[in-house]
Amino acid sequence: MRFEITHDFDIPRDAVELAVLSPDLAKRMAPRLSGIEHIEQSQHTLTDGVLERVWGWRADVKIPSFAERYVTRDMCAWDERSTYALKTHASSWTIVPRVKAAYRKYFEANGTYELVQLEDGRSRRVVRGEVQLRVTPLVRAVAERMIVGEVRKTFDAEAATLRDLATLG
Repeated sequence: MRFEITHDFDIPRDAVELAVLSPDLAKRMAPRLSGIEHIEQSQHTLTDGVLERVWGWRADVKIPSFAERYVTRDMCAWDERSTYALKTHASSWTIVPRVKAAYRKYFEANGTYELVQLEDGRSRRVVRGEVQLRVTPLVRAVAERMIVGEVRKTFDAEAATLRDLATLG
């Protein structure tokens, strides 16, 4: 399932970009994440204009009864690895589930993240991604929609946090 999420900011791209680079972004975003039990930054390295970042997540969601047979609570943790380049104002990201390697073949999620300067001095963030579950079609259709819904909530929370960080002080 492919998706696109956009957020407009009433501030210039460079102000939003400074917020994206903040080592405190995950910590400041955490209170806005009702469906997340825990978020932890395990890597934040800015070298030669490229940010390498890893956030570890654990969801706090009720697993639907139809999926309990296939999805355990341990399967609701993952690492988000992203690489943001200042030169292009864009990044790529991937999600790596914290499950046994043999189970990773059933899930794939990746995408891009771009900050665009608008003509009126505002900016826009465009997140494009794809989530693929390799399970039965019935489970896949429902689960992918559910996952993308949670992804949207996460990027909405991040956008609100970016606004706060970019307009502090």
